[in-house]
Amino acid sequence: METNEILTSLKKALAGLEIAEFEMNRPHEDVVSMSVCYGARQSLISLLQLYLEGENLTPSKNIKELYNECLKRDNRFAGINLTSIRCNEIHNEDCEGRYCLSVDKVSECVTVAKEVKTLVLEKFKINESELN
Repeated sequence: METNEILTSLKKALAGLEIAEFEMNRPHEDVVSMSVCYGARQSLISLLQLYLEGENLTPSKNIKELYNECLKRDNRFAGINLTSIRCNEIHNEDCEGRYCLSVDKVSECVTVAKEVKTLVLEKFKINESELN
């Protein structure tokens, strides 16, 4: 993948995470947890897929399988705990219409997505400021 392609893919992948983070910064009672769940999940899937595409793989699996493929290639992924993500074994297309509604639960998903974002940025040697 060339740099412009990576930057474009990263911007798309991070759009959902930005929405999720924006929602999480609202007062607890105003958080739209469905929006956080969807944004964090889509971002996490896209980031893991992007990481693997950077390894010349074409992934299309669930979060747990994507994560395990990334872990095989980079043991820094071992520091990321997927157990808090309920949809980690469901294929992405089967997740449609399913959301965690607890603000605490979706907050954990945002945390995981941010941890993966850090590893992906490091892999491609991209500073977050380059995405703006």
